[in-house]
Amino acid sequence: MKHKTEMILTAIGILLFGVLFAGSILLYGNVEGNPETLDLVQSFMQDEKIVEFSEQQIISYIGNLFIYLAVISFAWIIFGAVAIYLLKKENKVKTAGILLMVTAILSTLSTIGLGIFSGIIYLIAGIMATARSRSVS
Repeated sequence: MKHKTEMILTAIGILLFGVLFAGSILLYGNVEGNPETLDLVQSFMQDEKIVEFSEQQIISYIGNLFIYLAVISFAWIIFGAVAIYLLKKENKVKTAGILLMVTAILSTLSTIGLGIFSGIIYLIAGIMATARSRSVS
């Protein structure tokens, strides 16, 4: 367990992605069939003079966005767990570091910037793991 700091940082990143996952699930449940959401979308459409889409199409789009964020954040949680598993194996630390760095970049981009803090933490953990694995070799 030489790489305890990297594991703790990765666990914090997993927790932040868990918050994004749970928030997306909760918001999805509140979007569909909520009269307040319909009122909000109608006022938004009137303010922005949107006539190309109906209220239901916009609500459906918002719901699909929350589903997308839930699925993609769950995937990044899995990648973080795999990285922790690889960090526990002393001969796979460099692989874990590269996985964390790639995951950091892709997760930040794929979550439309909402996963920026988790991505930064994954990136720090990945750089630390890669640098330490090179100094040990």
